[in-house]
Amino acid sequence: MCGIAGLVSVRQERVDPFAVARVAAMRDLLHHRGPDDRGIWRDPVLAEDVAVQGGCVLGFARLSIVDLAGGHQPMGNEDGAVQIVFNGEIDPHLEVRRQLQAAGHTFATRSDTEVLVHGWEEWGTSLLQRCNGMFDLAIWDGHRRQLLLARDRFGKKPLFVGVCDHGDTLVFGTELAAVRAHPAVDDTIDPHGLLSLLVLDFVAAPRSMLRQVHAVEPGAFWLWSANGGKPILTQGLWHPPRPADLDLAPADPAAAQAELQRLLVVATERRLMAEVPLGIFLSGGIDSSLVAWAAAQVRSAGDIDTFAIGFDDPSFDEASHARAVARHLGTRHHERVLTAEKSLSLVPEVLSRLDQPLADPSIVPTWFLCGFAREKVTVALGGDGGDEWFLGYPSFAGHRVGKACDAVGVSLLHRPLQAMVDRLPVSHKNWSLDYQAKRFVTGLGQPIALRHFAWIGGWPIDRARGLLSGDARAALTSQDDSAGPARPDLALHMDQTWQAWRLPARDDYDALAGLYARYYLADGVLQKVDRASMAHSLEARAPLLDPDLVAFARALPTHHKLRGRTAKWALRQLAADKLPADIVQRPKKGFGVPLGAWLRGPLQGWMRDVLAEHRVRQSGLLDAQVVTHLIDEHVAGKVDHRKVLWALLTFEAWRQRPRPGQ
Repeated sequence: MCGIAGLVSVRQERVDPFAVARVAAMRDLLHHRGPDDRGIWRDPVLAEDVAVQGGCVLGFARLSIVDLAGGHQPMGNEDGAVQIVFNGEIDPHLEVRRQLQAAGHTFATRSDTEVLVHGWEEWGTSLLQRCNGMFDLAIWDGHRRQLLLARDRFGKKPLFVGVCDHGDTLVFGTELAAVRAHPAVDDTIDPHGLLSLLVLDFVAAPRSMLRQVHAVEPGAFWLWSANGGKPILTQGLWHPPRPADLDLAPADPAAAQAELQRLLVVATERRLMAEVPLGIFLSGGIDSSLVAWAAAQVRSAGDIDTFAIGFDDPSFDEASHARAVARHLGTRHHERVLTAEKSLSLVPEVLSRLDQPLADPSIVPTWFLCGFAREKVTVALGGDGGDEWFLGYPSFAGHRVGKACDAVGVSLLHRPLQAMVDRLPVSHKNWSLDYQAKRFVTGLGQPIALRHFAWIGGWPIDRARGLLSGDARAALTSQDDSAGPARPDLALHMDQTWQAWRLPARDDYDALAGLYARYYLADGVLQKVDRASMAHSLEARAPLLDPDLVAFARALPTHHKLRGRTAKWALRQLAADKLPADIVQRPKKGFGVPLGAWLRGPLQGWMRDVLAEHRVRQSGLLDAQVVTHLIDEHVAGKVDHRKVLWALLTFEAWRQRPRPGQ
């Protein structure tokens, strides 16, 4: 993986000779993503022509995985007028290369990056339909005076765009920190981004934490055209929601299982391609265990490195399960214990390295795991994607219960029910009964999309608004003054996404899988893995997000994925004769940390310092007294506020840091 940065503008001062130094500074902030090589390129258009034709500067930091000698970027076409910076991998690039060679294009490298350069020349934006893989990219076409920005269909890789000078200038980068480092970018915080963090535990695209910076949505593209000095900016989804192809899943259960197995092995084999050491994250859950099994069908198990971490708190420890899988498959297993002491020392470090707040506390063990794995490998495969497309979260089973509550009117009583469950004794164990009951009741009475994220995310949206200052709440209702594409508020955007998935879906569960994939997976889980892995210059790959495998999962009838309370039924059936029985039968258990206890104990002093009233008031975005009240209630053991306090900590720790580049 790599990091990209750059800008395009019709303003002469933005693309003058000093622009190279500015973009180089942005690129250098991405060094952890690409420690192996650096590149920069400036369009040679004469300064006096910039206002009419536009100018561009591209920067690149490379982590070398394939074609170690020939993959330098920015990379151009034969005459150098088309240039690309590309972070990621395109899986079927050899096939696309053959098509382009047949059309007369010549290649100088073995890199999939060059395939994209010639693919743009041949097909324009239709190129993206041929792009299976993970990526963010920027292509500058000097002939057409256009810039294409795009992000992969599942959102594995991030892409941020600052819309500056009323749209005359775009500043873009793989991380928000790189974009913020450019002086043209307005650093004003967006209250919509803060609300998203409090409600979802992450900032959902197209919002970012900055008012003038957009996050490109998964499966979306931006096309900026100089247009004679009056830039035109268009945006579109190159991979919108669409009906499942039901013909992909055989009706016969045995045939369906055979096809699932074939697709899993093929998807894993595709992601074993690398010219550097490669391993597998092994959690002891069914998803990563099946990925390890599939890898062992392609390579000798004894040559496969697997990595797992354990905890010294038995409520959170899963190392024994990962160890059992590794022993069963015969992999070369590596294990390390994340002690409470080490966890606590990691928290400030992790939060200080995030380019944008992310309130999933499992980033702490993920960070530790990635650093541990990087000692031996440069690429690691994981099990991300199985819970979304094979209906693995407990909230999918809860959907049926929630609809029953709606039907009989129980949901109308969610306020008194909330008061009742709030009186349950507080437990800080992983996924405790009181925690599950409180989360479930919190979701009742809300629209379906918000209900599910009240179950798995942060605070319900009405309570989250109550944490904001009066000025911030007023800003939520004001007109979006960004010069970029329109961005509806969070509730409307989520409802639009739900409807977009629901219309082509055959049932609620197909639509919910799309909803979870669009938000929780793309902007939450995958961004957590991306930040943690790339902080250690480690590339993470997800075989279960292979497009062919996802298409098959969608084609499976719902009862092949969720039977009663048994989640991921098809994957469990597949694993029945391949993995130890207790692994197959285990319920889902998240990659958790004892956050509630930490905030009452060893992290309390740090929390009170970061969330001190005088600090919180500085932003003018939060009600400092309400925040202090939440802290006091949590520390006293009256209410478990771990989720919202962690979100507030991630925000304030991020806000209180100096702007990158200053």
